[in-house]
Amino acid sequence: MILIVTFPDNRHVTEVVAHLRRPWVGFDIADFPARSRFSVKFGVAGEDLVLVPPDGPVIRADEVGAVWYRRVRPMDLDPALTDPTSRLFAWSECQEALTGWWHALDCFWMNPPAADEVGQRKIRQLQLARRCGLSVPETLITNDPVAALEFTDPSVPVIRKAFRNIAEAPRTTALLTREDRSRLDEVRYAPVTFQRFVPAALDLRVIVVEDEVFATSIRSEPEYQVDYRPGIGSAEFARYTLPDDVAAGLLDLHRRLGLVYGASDFRVTPDGEHVFLEVNPGGEYLFASQRTGAPVPQAIAASLSRHDAAHQA
Repeated sequence: MILIVTFPDNRHVTEVVAHLRRPWVGFDIADFPARSRFSVKFGVAGEDLVLVPPDGPVIRADEVGAVWYRRVRPMDLDPALTDPTSRLFAWSECQEALTGWWHALDCFWMNPPAADEVGQRKIRQLQLARRCGLSVPETLITNDPVAALEFTDPSVPVIRKAFRNIAEAPRTTALLTREDRSRLDEVRYAPVTFQRFVPAALDLRVIVVEDEVFATSIRSEPEYQVDYRPGIGSAEFARYTLPDDVAAGLLDLHRRLGLVYGASDFRVTPDGEHVFLEVNPGGEYLFASQRTGAPVPQAIAASLSRHDAAHQA
């Protein structure tokens, strides 16, 4: 059985399940513990580790051969539990129980939760990418105003970006302006990421599924030179073949991060240099694969099905 841990109406999952050739079941962490049941038994007769979704079949750990862990939602405690201390204790116990259940699954993961956690850390990504031979932008991440001022020389274009864009305080990736420079003292409140601007002949979205690499080139309008995402609607998409050394470096990065799946962004400079920007362990693939016909959903489905079949054999 293939277990897909995600939220309902996830279009990326819907595309994949259409190609699965093995039984599968979904589980939304947001249903736990309020709407789903959990049970673990160890005894003379053996062991039984069970999850029961609200509307799904019983999931037994020993029947799971592959897990796709994709963009999960947080747990949902019962609203009847109102005391703050009691809610904190309940959350801690639920977290320990569910994490223990995941670690008890002796099977294939795309991606292991621990690898997802480490893999999304931008500092570790850049560190390992360099060690894998990938070119990365000259970068400074700091809460030191003096260091920020020294790095952001007005004669050299620099971008600023956040580690993570949260809904409550959205931050775009943008070129540093004169006004930004006048406020560099504010980095003392929280570290800011500064990078030398990398001019792009093309942007690339590169999907890796195990050892398969699916690259898409994105040619944007000039106004989207800093960040191609707002200009997706007018951009030109095409399949792209990474140079062998770049593909090898990216696969090495995945291995070091423990990632089975990842969506990476690269820039191809006018001189043809391929510059790695970041990898997202749960990154989107549909906006690229639907425009180019790249068989990414099929590759994910084949990987999960293959490992599940091998586990059950």
